[in-house]
Amino acid sequence: MEKNILYTIITPVYNRADCIRRCMESVERSRHLLNGHGGVEHVIVDDGSSDSTRSIIEEYAKQHSHIVFVKFNHNRGTNAARNEAIKRAQGEWCIILDSDDYFMDNALTVITDTMKNNSGYKHYMFAPNDMQTYFQTNEIINGAKEKVILYPDFLNGYIGGDFIHVCNTAIMRKYPFNETIRIHEGVFFLMFYREARQMLFTNKTVTIRERSRADSVTRDTIRTRDSVINNIILSKRILLHNFEDDMINLGMSRRLNAIKTDLCENLLLMSRYSEASELHNTLKGKIPDWKYLLFTLLTLFHCGRLYKITLQLYLNMRYNVMKKKLK
Repeated sequence: MEKNILYTIITPVYNRADCIRRCMESVERSRHLLNGHGGVEHVIVDDGSSDSTRSIIEEYAKQHSHIVFVKFNHNRGTNAARNEAIKRAQGEWCIILDSDDYFMDNALTVITDTMKNNSGYKHYMFAPNDMQTYFQTNEIINGAKEKVILYPDFLNGYIGGDFIHVCNTAIMRKYPFNETIRIHEGVFFLMFYREARQMLFTNKTVTIRERSRADSVTRDTIRTRDSVINNIILSKRILLHNFEDDMINLGMSRRLNAIKTDLCENLLLMSRYSEASELHNTLKGKIPDWKYLLFTLLTLFHCGRLYKITLQLYLNMRYNVMKKKLK
């Protein structure tokens, strides 16, 4: 292992024998272009893979000392794998690189040069290759090559989407990902943003992403299964628990009502009527009349299950039959 580690690349992996070598090789190429700016370690956490993923990583790690390989005995989820990697990180900065994504050759050089020229931030963000349309049209970024983004911008929902994060390791350790839900990492990044206060976004592409995979975790946000809906409910609960006071203090009533509306709808889908009623009663006059009436009827006649079946039939048709791409 190299001394004076600057970056810890974090890669959770599960059954990705077809692409994990590509990911590892991209880190290797990029670290060699750093020209002595600092050490790099690549912490890979296998989340209980049942294919040949482990043997591929083990073989590669024998010849590359910067690889730190951790193996879970059973599948514990992406957030558990991230937490384990962050716990073991020796670098000052953590960079999350998914196993089906890969660095451009100059990625670490671009990141290092940007940070040297713009010191003082605790969180830097860069671009994946597939987000340029969003960056051009978003009202906050508005096509800027470089932009300071504030915590309230994210909290209010004015900016979202995906970034390549370079975050101070101490901050990531302070706010571990919730391991009871698989994804919804945006909730936890809000905690990082609040701690860092302001983030520097540089619109330079540093990773190539593969978004069309059938095993993409992004598909775990589509409400075709009860487990997905329950994860959404939990993530909204965590969001309100941690950030409702901030939203109230910053006058973000629109954002707060939108989150409560989403939570209420998903509670109704799971026929959790008493919990939904508590939220429903606070939303009168704050959401469109048709939606308030819909929630009223679903609660009154206990039609949440029927609503869920109808929604899931539509979503299955859209994403599984018609093969619509995920956004």
